[in-house]
Amino acid sequence: MNLSLRWCVTAVVALAALSCSDPVPPAAQGAFIVTLTSGVAGRQCSSGPAYTYDVPSVHGTTPTEELSKDRYLHWTVDGESGSQVSCTVRGSSSFAFSGRISQSPRVLEITDGVLTNNMTGTARITTIDSAKLSTTLTSPAADCTITVANTHNGPPVKAGSLWATFTCPSVIHEPGDGCSAKGTFVLENCGQ
Repeated sequence: MNLSLRWCVTAVVALAALSCSDPVPPAAQGAFIVTLTSGVAGRQCSSGPAYTYDVPSVHGTTPTEELSKDRYLHWTVDGESGSQVSCTVRGSSSFAFSGRISQSPRVLEITDGVLTNNMTGTARITTIDSAKLSTTLTSPAADCTITVANTHNGPPVKAGSLWATFTCPSVIHEPGDGCSAKGTFVLENCGQ
């Protein structure tokens, strides 16, 4: 009987330990919208004078619901519907960040991102829409201006998430492709 009692106590402790384990963190998610325009000196914008695309794709069907600096209604989740989302947002008063949102044929990648305590900063932006563009377009350096969106709830940036707008003087592909780019992105449930 003593052996049975020990076995029961051990089993109860083991089950209690399993039930107290940390929950699985939610999958990374996000959204982006990009507008490419011509006007980079000495280069041709392969998308034409102006072209806008987004993930998830709502611009062409319900433009009143597209992502903006103050509207975030639709997002894509890593691993769902062929989407891939990965991101890191670290900091408290200033931040370092990176991210990639991909839902074929469209991709937005943000690298070398930094935000100062005034909620502005810089990053390098790479964008792809292989259905419309023949090349990958990348800013020559981390020279895209990043501005944290300012909603009625205050600046939406914290460790693990970021909602911001970007403006790139140029995103290029050598030897002659080049466009200006602007847009908005949201990164959530990111590594910290």
